[in-house]
Amino acid sequence: MALGVLCTGLAFIYFYRLIHRIGAARTSTVTYLIPLFGALFAWLLLDEPVTVKMLLAGGLILGSVAISQRAN
Repeated sequence: MALGVLCTGLAFIYFYRLIHRIGAARTSTVTYLIPLFGALFAWLLLDEPVTVKMLLAGGLILGSVAISQRAN
Protein backbone atom coordinates (compact mmCIF):
# COMPACT_ATOMS: atom_id res chain seq x y z
CA MET A 1 0.00 0.00 0.00
CA ALA A 2 2.80 2.42 0.82
CA LEU A 3 4.33 1.88 -2.61
CA GLY A 4 1.05 2.73 -4.32
CA VAL A 5 0.51 5.82 -2.20
CA LEU A 6 4.08 6.98 -2.75
CA CYS A 7 3.97 6.48 -6.51
CA THR A 8 0.56 8.11 -6.83
CA GLY A 9 1.67 11.00 -4.64
CA LEU A 10 4.78 11.59 -6.75
CA ALA A 11 2.73 11.41 -9.94
CA PHE A 12 0.35 14.09 -8.63
CA ILE A 13 3.25 16.31 -7.58
CA TYR A 14 4.85 16.06 -11.02
CA PHE A 15 1.49 16.62 -12.73
CA TYR A 16 0.72 19.79 -10.77
CA ARG A 17 4.24 21.10 -11.31
CA LEU A 18 3.77 20.56 -15.01
CA ILE A 19 0.47 22.47 -14.88
CA HIS A 20 2.29 25.33 -13.18
CA ARG A 21 5.12 25.34 -15.76
CA ILE A 22 3.28 24.90 -19.08
CA GLY A 23 -0.41 25.42 -18.31
CA ALA A 24 -3.41 23.16 -17.95
CA ALA A 25 -4.26 22.84 -21.65
CA ARG A 26 -0.85 21.51 -22.65
CA THR A 27 -0.53 19.37 -19.53
CA SER A 28 -3.81 17.59 -20.24
CA THR A 29 -2.28 15.98 -23.33
CA VAL A 30 0.07 14.03 -21.04
CA THR A 31 -2.89 11.92 -19.93
CA TYR A 32 -3.26 10.59 -23.48
CA LEU A 33 0.09 8.84 -23.06
CA ILE A 34 -1.08 6.69 -20.12
CA PRO A 35 -2.43 3.78 -22.25
CA LEU A 36 0.73 3.81 -24.34
CA PHE A 37 2.97 3.50 -21.28
CA GLY A 38 0.63 0.88 -19.80
CA ALA A 39 1.06 -1.29 -22.90
CA LEU A 40 4.81 -0.66 -22.93
CA PHE A 41 5.25 -1.70 -19.29
CA ALA A 42 2.99 -4.74 -19.81
CA TRP A 43 5.24 -5.82 -22.67
CA LEU A 44 8.46 -5.15 -20.77
CA LEU A 45 7.52 -6.46 -17.33
CA LEU A 46 4.76 -9.00 -17.94
CA ASP A 47 5.82 -10.34 -21.35
CA GLU A 48 2.46 -9.42 -22.88
CA PRO A 49 2.28 -9.72 -26.68
CA VAL A 50 2.30 -6.59 -28.82
CA THR A 51 -0.06 -6.62 -31.80
CA VAL A 52 -0.05 -4.60 -34.99
CA LYS A 53 -3.18 -2.78 -33.81
CA MET A 54 -1.38 -1.76 -30.62
CA LEU A 55 1.57 -0.41 -32.60
CA LEU A 56 -0.73 1.55 -34.91
CA ALA A 57 -2.67 2.94 -31.95
CA GLY A 58 0.59 3.91 -30.22
CA GLY A 59 1.76 5.73 -33.34
CA LEU A 60 -1.58 7.52 -33.56
CA ILE A 61 -1.33 8.57 -29.92
CA LEU A 62 2.23 9.85 -30.27
CA GLY A 63 1.44 11.67 -33.49
CA SER A 64 -1.66 13.29 -32.05
CA VAL A 65 0.13 14.46 -28.92
CA ALA A 66 3.02 15.83 -31.01
CA ILE A 67 0.63 17.74 -33.27
CA SER A 68 -1.33 19.15 -30.33
CA GLN A 69 1.87 20.30 -28.59
CA ARG A 70 3.11 22.03 -31.74
CA ALA A 71 -0.19 23.88 -32.19
CA ASN A 72 0.05 25.54 -28.77
